[in-house]
Amino acid sequence: MDNYSDLQLSPQQAEGILLNLFDIQGSARPLPGEIDLNFKVKAKDGGEYVLKISRPGEDESFLHFQQCILEFADQNGGGIISPKVVKDRYENPISSFTDDFGNLRKVRLLTWVSGRLWSSVNPQSDGLRSSLGEQCGRLTSALQGFDHREAHREFEWDVARSLWTKDHRHLFPDEKLKIVSFFQEGFERQFQSYGKLRKSVVHNDANDNNVIVSSDLVSPKVKAVIDYGDAVYTQIINDVAIACAYAIMHHNDPLAAAQPIVRGYHATFPLEAGELEHLYHAMAMRLVVSVTKSALNKMAEPGNEYLLISERSAWDLLRKWRNIDPDFAHFSFRQACGFPAHPD
Repeated sequence: MDNYSDLQLSPQQAEGILLNLFDIQGSARPLPGEIDLNFKVKAKDGGEYVLKISRPGEDESFLHFQQCILEFADQNGGGIISPKVVKDRYENPISSFTDDFGNLRKVRLLTWVSGRLWSSVNPQSDGLRSSLGEQCGRLTSALQGFDHREAHREFEWDVARSLWTKDHRHLFPDEKLKIVSFFQEGFERQFQSYGKLRKSVVHNDANDNNVIVSSDLVSPKVKAVIDYGDAVYTQIINDVAIACAYAIMHHNDPLAAAQPIVRGYHATFPLEAGELEHLYHAMAMRLVVSVTKSALNKMAEPGNEYLLISERSAWDLLRKWRNIDPDFAHFSFRQACGFPAHPD
């Protein structure tokens, strides 16, 4: 394992890398990031960017995948806003430099998408949720036809692979165990028909910190979805499920809050009736992955308060979701998409 402090770079070092590799003068400030070191850059000429510096030994094929998906979305997106790849002074989409410890580090520069994070927007209206669905549908549509070897990876955050969480049921006490088991068993019962649903490469992570909302305070709209690092080849309905799961947290009636998102998505990327049968459990399984990850992380880092915050919201939503009848949810989603509420 790399020594964490050896991986860090100061804003001044980031500014030097920016000038050397991209010929851009500007000021850099650190941004949070799980894997890459990220800096927000304000260039002297007014441009704004994200500078992404990888850890030593980062798989270049995976970085290539991320650059390819951004370029594909940019060319085929029909006007969606997505971060654009900025090539270095030698026309490379991925650059590199050697750090003070002799490690080769990969560097990428993307344009900054301005606006507010979904997590900071209050109140969140049905109109805003509908625009979230529309943007996510446009992005799914933009990625149709894209493929890459790295998209077909084993990935714990892929809802299609979420039954790995069954191996960790022992982490949960009685009430939580009942909730988790209910959703795992429901998902497993439908797994055969779920496996036959449409698949493509999808964004897979429209969470509240990856969704950019316009600055308009009266009728804000979702402008863009950023951070394609979790993109994966999987069932298309999972992308809808993830957008819903994060956007309906903290709502008293989560099903009512989910309907405008589903309606908006269907308007820009038409969903099939058979896909809607699986939406209730797909949403739940994304949350089950989240709380299982939190439980595992808590064992690894017992002092990390941040892990507890996101976990509490996920459990609150799982409890509410458990109280909604799966059939009623299914019929509500059908109605939101303009199908007859009952399949028969």
